[in-house]
Amino acid sequence: MVWLFLSPEFPPNYHLFPWSFRSCGGVSVGIGGVAYHELPPQVAQSLDRYVGVGDLHQADRVLRTARDIVQEMGPIAGVDSFNEYWLPLEAAIREELGVAGPHPRDLPAFQQKSLMKSYFRRAGADPIPGRVAEDFADVEAFVREYGLPVIAKPDKGVGASSTIKITSLEELKRFQTTFRPGYLLEKFITGTIQTYDGLVDREGRICFAASLEYSRGVAEVVNQDTDIFYYVQRQIPSDLEKVGARIVQAYDLKMRFFHFEFIRTLEGALYPLEVNMRPPGYPTLDLFNFAHDIDLYRIWAECVWDRAPRYIPPAAYYACYIARKNSIGYEHSHEAVVRRLGDRLLYHAPTNPLFRAAMGDYHYIIRTPDFDEMVDLATYTQKRLTL
Repeated sequence: MVWLFLSPEFPPNYHLFPWSFRSCGGVSVGIGGVAYHELPPQVAQSLDRYVGVGDLHQADRVLRTARDIVQEMGPIAGVDSFNEYWLPLEAAIREELGVAGPHPRDLPAFQQKSLMKSYFRRAGADPIPGRVAEDFADVEAFVREYGLPVIAKPDKGVGASSTIKITSLEELKRFQTTFRPGYLLEKFITGTIQTYDGLVDREGRICFAASLEYSRGVAEVVNQDTDIFYYVQRQIPSDLEKVGARIVQAYDLKMRFFHFEFIRTLEGALYPLEVNMRPPGYPTLDLFNFAHDIDLYRIWAECVWDRAPRYIPPAAYYACYIARKNSIGYEHSHEAVVRRLGDRLLYHAPTNPLFRAAMGDYHYIIRTPDFDEMVDLATYTQKRLTL
């Protein structure tokens, strides 16, 4: 079986997908933007064949390369990048080569937040009231109906850099000067971000599920240039697990990771925000591995081969990502943080600059079976310097 991996060199941990696929007996082929000699050794060693095309944005060249690979190595059974950015390219290759999986016609429901709401309703969940604004009159009408604050965000978009919270009439007037058709307007709801994440096999069965909780919203982190920590919950809240599974069924997912975001209100109500048909961003997949003592890269490969494990142990730890930003003054030095985290610290490293806005300039990965200890360690790491 041949599987095509797009951009196998990025994020840096995702070469473990082709490595695991090879170790299960498959043939791993990569198409990326860099030349072969520029691949990190661990990436090159994960692939049976690799073609560097210079720029993956040159879709015609990528498609020609994929056709050449089929001529050379036989039919391709699957195409994946595990990255939101390349979903359209994946779909185009599948369409061109007749490969199973999402095709271009499927992507609007994956990527347009307004269309996601119909799937939430199909799953029996109440989405946050919202509508797409085609002109500013739509914005004014929405504000009259729901009042302020409201959230405005691109209907189709990745990340939170263009998400705006409008809290006053002055901010509404400023938004009018930058408004472009296609913004999704939503009623603002105060709460905590929780997720339902997992992997479905070829038959659409959920073979792994987990949940994250965030210390603050990603849009707040990006727009206010603040920091964040988030962690794997040791137990998925029952209402979240039920509605998450129904959304998987509503989308009829097959052989895919998923990352669904929800907001939990102060009163405990749960509202779905959006779906992402890929793993949560780097290095979150490894948090699941650390929390459960498993190897999701290997589990994914076994699902491809219809060898999904019958049992995955529950999370034994709260695995936590703690970010720090260079623009923030912290009370405790890096050396003091490392000492304080002690044997709960799995590793620490600079964050890839591409993820800096949401995930900081530097991060610490910890795990502990104790929730209060996790919060204490994260709070210590992010404690601000006060004068």
